[in-house]
Parts: sequence; C-alpha cells; structure tokens
Amino acid sequence: MLMGALGQWVENYSKRFSALEFFVIGGGLVLADIDDSAELNRIVAENPFTPFMDVEIMPVVEPGTAMAAYGEVVAAFAAAAQPSN
Repeated sequence: MLMGALGQWVENYSKRFSALEFFVIGGGLVLADIDDSAELNRIVAENPFTPFMDVEIMPVVEPGTAMAAYGEVVAAFAAAAQPSN
C-alpha cells in the first residue's frame, strides 16, 4: 500500500524536481526549486513516508549571490569594529 502511494507521489511530483534519488539504506533526496511554501508543504505532506522519516529542508543560494552577501556582512562587521573618533 505504501509503495503504491509512493509511486503515485513520484508520478505526481517528479516533474517538479531537478533530482529525485533514493538512498540504498532507505530515505531519499529531492532537489527542487519551489518558491511557494504552501506548495512545498503539500509536496512533503503528500509523501506517504513523511510520518516515518525525518524531513530536512535546506534552502540554497547561488554561489555569486552568497559570496556577495557574505562580503557585505564582513565589511559591515569590519566597519563596526573600527574605533570611533
């Protein structure tokens, strides 16, 4: 029953994912670009194995965007650490 439901879930959502992989030891990995948190919630909620697993959602940022933000933060910290006259 669970495997049939998982097959339906894969059929319903696999086109939304850039990667969908299953781990040999159980569990899996999905890479997806989803802007709407309600859609993400529905995808996770409809997975029939969600009640039996730990779900970890990790947002990612493109490297150039992340490096620019880190550079701005470091510059702000450095400026704040300078003694005031």
